[in-house]
This record gives sequence, C-alpha cells and structure tokens, in this order.
Amino acid sequence: MKKFYLLLVLVSITAFVKAQDEAVNTEKKQQGIDALKVAFISRELDLTPDEAQKFWPIYNQYAKDLKNTIGRGNDALERDEKVLNLRKSYKEQFSNVVGQQRMNKMYNAEGRFRNLLIKSMRNQNQNQNQRPSNNRIERGAGGSRPNRERGH
Repeated sequence: MKKFYLLLVLVSITAFVKAQDEAVNTEKKQQGIDALKVAFISRELDLTPDEAQKFWPIYNQYAKDLKNTIGRGNDALERDEKVLNLRKSYKEQFSNVVGQQRMNKMYNAEGRFRNLLIKSMRNQNQNQNQRPSNNRIERGAGGSRPNRERGH
C-alpha cells in the first residue's frame, strides 16, 4: 500500500511540474508574440524614438483594456460595440502622439498582425500534423526514399 501512495505522489508531482512547464512555455510564447507585435507596429508606424517613448505606454494600457473587454461576455455585437467605444476613448491620446492617419494605420496593422499570426499558427499546426512520427517510415525499411518523393 505504501508503494501505491508513493507512486500516486510521484505521478501527482510529475503532473504538477508538467503543468508548470506548460504555463511557463505559454508565457514565453506570449512574450515572443508580444515582442513581434511591437516590432511589427513600430515598423508600420515608423515611430521616432520620442514618439515611441510616448506611444508604447498608451498602447500597452489600451492593449490591456482591450484584452479585458474582449474577454467579457459572449454576445458578439456587444463585444464589438465595447471594442469600438474603447478605440474611441483612446482616439485622442493616440492622435496626439502619432496623428490621425498613423493612428488608423496602427489599427490596420493590428489586424494584419493578427491575420499573419493566425496564418503562421495554422501552417505550424499543419506541418506538425504532416511529420512522420518514426524516421523509419520517412526513409523506408531499406533506407531509400519512398517512390512518391522521387517524383514517380
């Protein structure tokens, strides 16, 4: 019976550690995505150092508010209305830093970045699903390539 409890404790600890590792990996991925988004928007807006210093604190607060707004409620129309109202509330702040035209460009850049990210994730998932799980299958039993790869 002691062995059973010991095994149960070890399995529980392993599961806990794995969950912690997954949480850390998810956080690292999110940080990487955030860094790519900052670079993408900075490039799209062609921010000067002075503009960037003023722009990013406002944008970070906006992104935080946007995340909270999107996370609430299931009604798509209400959510879209709240997002629009949030954008309107930040309009003056963004316009004062980068101007109306580049503010609009920022919103468009966010959408393009999101679409590129989704496309990249889909491609990554497709590539992972297409990979053979065993190297023997890839090369064949005799070590040669399968006919389909030779163009036959």
